[in-house]
Parts: sequence; structure tokens; C-alpha cells
Amino acid sequence: MYVSVSYECLEMVGTMARMDVMLVVGARPQFIKSAPLIREILSRHRQIRLSIVHSGQHYDPEMSDIFFRELRMPEPMVNLQAGSGSHAEQTATIMKRLEGPMIKAKPDVVIVPGDTNTTLAAALTAAKLNIPVAHLEAGLRSGDMTMPEEINRRLTDHCSALLFAPTQTAVCNLKREGLSNASWLTGDTMVDALHIAMPQVRAKERAFLEQFRLRPHQYVLVTLHRPSNVDNHSRFRQILIALDRLSKRLPVIFPVHPRTLKRLDKLGLRKSSTQTGVIITRPQGCIETLGLLHNASSLLTDSGGMQKEAFLLRVPCITLRSNTEWPETLEGGANRLLVNPEMIPSMAMRVASDEKLRDRIGRIANPFGNGHSSAKIAHLLRMTF
Repeated sequence: MYVSVSYECLEMVGTMARMDVMLVVGARPQFIKSAPLIREILSRHRQIRLSIVHSGQHYDPEMSDIFFRELRMPEPMVNLQAGSGSHAEQTATIMKRLEGPMIKAKPDVVIVPGDTNTTLAAALTAAKLNIPVAHLEAGLRSGDMTMPEEINRRLTDHCSALLFAPTQTAVCNLKREGLSNASWLTGDTMVDALHIAMPQVRAKERAFLEQFRLRPHQYVLVTLHRPSNVDNHSRFRQILIALDRLSKRLPVIFPVHPRTLKRLDKLGLRKSSTQTGVIITRPQGCIETLGLLHNASSLLTDSGGMQKEAFLLRVPCITLRSNTEWPETLEGGANRLLVNPEMIPSMAMRVASDEKLRDRIGRIANPFGNGHSSAKIAHLLRMTF
């Protein structure tokens, strides 16, 4: 049975014995969603001894080190330096390198955020060592088993002792799979993260726009990294051609994910892409990305997390996929699924011309919580283990 936790009720929990918690992260989305929980534990829960393990799944400094600095996260206890490779290679490498530190640390619980290969590898390693697993952002489902993330999140949920569901939809998904007894409706720590980050974003966003000669609400932000979009030469070329067409009517800025950059090089598309009107730039840090997103006319993405970030910032989103793990964002046209790349220019221009769309998104009830999710999760850890 899931429970919606009230912060006031949890405040009544008395002082408990010290507990050791291990948090395993490895990729940009995990850093962002974990940062407010880390901050909560370190500042308000002295009886929780927290150790952080970095799998090294994202090893590029622009996808890893910068986030630790900007989010003011403490240095990890160890970096496993798993690096890249096939899904099997990466997952297996993390498991092999994580087992020793996990046995040595003997944590009372291992927290695994999100749905990356790091998430599944850490969950399986802990479960096989009979260490309880707590899944942060549990219960998400896209229904698409061709996505590695869908496999990771389903398997992780089913080997976890504690499931922190960000939305009521996620709770219902877990209930259908017989996981109600381990489920708690906590809200989404991304809301907490935005509350923390937005003062910095607002202070710096003007400089970000001036750097790229962009004007508020008059450009499209693009992020792409999924194999379904960037690994297929023909489809990726179609997307780039569509972005070029769009850039002749509305500026397009495309911070390129390292994985996407490799595909550009391998497919011989980097040179041709730089000859278009699209502004191609290196990956941006958390604050820079939020600044660019906050001021965009719309977001074109295949990311799961950025769909939600756009919704919370009232920015219209176009998701270049046939499904989403965040169905809540589809309400009121806040997020639109698009499969055909040829439709990108017309869809983006339609969104840009709808002057009242942002206001309508702002009136949609927020299903992701009130910004106290990290506090609820920290108290649940103390109550459960």
C-alpha cells in the first residue's frame, strides 16, 4: 500500500540510530535529481552517514565534473571509471567494480536514482549482496521495451525494497505490477532541484543569451542522444535537414551530447551540420542548460528528464519519440510527441506562434510535488531502515 507522506507528520519522527546510506550515480540526470537529496541529508540528518559512488558512466568532464561543481555535490567516495561500451559491457563493468566497495562499506541501504545502466547495475549488485535497494524516481513506464531505460527501470523496481514514486501515475504503474507495499508517493526531486537552481539561473541567463546572440522566447533549444534518433544515418540526416530548415525561420541552438557528437563524426555529418544555420555548441552545464531552456520558444528533445524540466518551467516541448515516461506532460499541449522529422519546422513554428501557450501550461496542475520531496525521502529512509 502506498502512502502520501506529509512533511509535518514525518517531522515528528524521533532521533534514530546512525545508518549508512550509499548513493550510486553516474550520469547527468542522476546528478541533478540526487543533488537536493544529498543537500537535505547532509544539512539536516546527521544520523545518516552518506557515501557517494560515481560509476563513471558519464566520464566526459562536460557531462560529469561540471555538474558536481555547479550542484555543489561532495566528491564521490570512489569513481569506478566504467566508461563507455555496449549496454552489457557497461552494466557488467559497473557491477564488477562496485561489488568490492559495496562489501567494504556495508551500507544499510543503497539508493539508485533514475533509469540508466548505472541504476540497474547498482541495484542488481546490492540485491545480490542482500543489501536493500531504494529506487529514486520509481514507477515510470513508457511501454517501449526497445528502450534500454525502460528495461532498466522495470528491473530496478522489481528488485528494490523501497520505491519513491514521483507522481500518482507512477504509483498506479507500481500497483499494477504488485509493488504497492514498497511504494511511497514522494513527489519529484527535480522540483526541489529547480527551487535551488533558479536563483542562479536568473542571475546568469542574460549572459547566456548574449553569448549566443539569442533573444528570449525567440529560439528553439535542441537536445538529442537516443539511438533511435542518432544511430540511424538516414533518420539523423533527416533531423539535421529539418533543423536547418527551421533555423531559416527561427534560431536553433543545439548543445551536442558527446554520444551524438560521435555519431556526427562516424556518419560524416559534422562538417555538413556546421554549414547550416543551426548553432552547434558543446554540452552545457546544469545552470547554462536551464537558462537556455527557461528562455526558449520551445524544446525539441528525446530526453526523458528534459521533458519534465520544460513542463516545470512552462516551456512548450516537442518530443521526438512515439512515447513518453512522463504522460502528465502531455496535458494541454505542454508536450507533443512527434515521430516524423519532416514535421519539425511546422510544429516548432506552430508552437512559437501560440502566444498564450505558456500561460496555459502554467495553469496545469503540477503533478510533480511541492519541492519537499527530498525531505520526505530522507525521513522515509530513517523510518524504514
